[in-house]
Amino acid sequence: MKLYRAYADTGDTYIMAIDSKGDKDKIKTENNEFEIEYLGKGTRENEYLFKVNGKVHRAFIDNGYILLDNASVFRLERLTELPSKEGESIEEMIKGKEGEVISPLQGRIVTIRVNEGDAVNKGQPLLSVEAMKSETIISAPIAGIVEKIIVKPGQGVKKGDTLLIIK
Repeated sequence: MKLYRAYADTGDTYIMAIDSKGDKDKIKTENNEFEIEYLGKGTRENEYLFKVNGKVHRAFIDNGYILLDNASVFRLERLTELPSKEGESIEEMIKGKEGEVISPLQGRIVTIRVNEGDAVNKGQPLLSVEAMKSETIISAPIAGIVEKIIVKPGQGVKKGDTLLIIK
């Protein structure tokens, strides 16, 4: 079982646990569960066939973009393997990562609007990141208590860096 953080080109991040056995993968995200079986190449170049939860889908890959069933387009910018503990359940692994607030861009921390121990609501502004003279406000992905602030004002961050943790 491996745990990954996927970064989409839209700036969204997803946590997923993947258990692989042969040509079959079981993928669990915060909200969904998928059983995926690789069926082989399709009829076109760069086309692949998969069975997802019992239904056959076509995936066409072009310049880093994935076109599913000739309808939805998705681009995975980066995939990072996360550390996981032996014996920990999938739910525990995913739950432990969902409160991490990740930087959606490279820049510099301008202001931090919360302190460790503060209660925050989902969507509440937490901090600001400046990039190319433009300020982006980062909001809370979940409600909870700010457990740890990892960055400081003026600090440079890269896209995908963990900024703070909410529990």
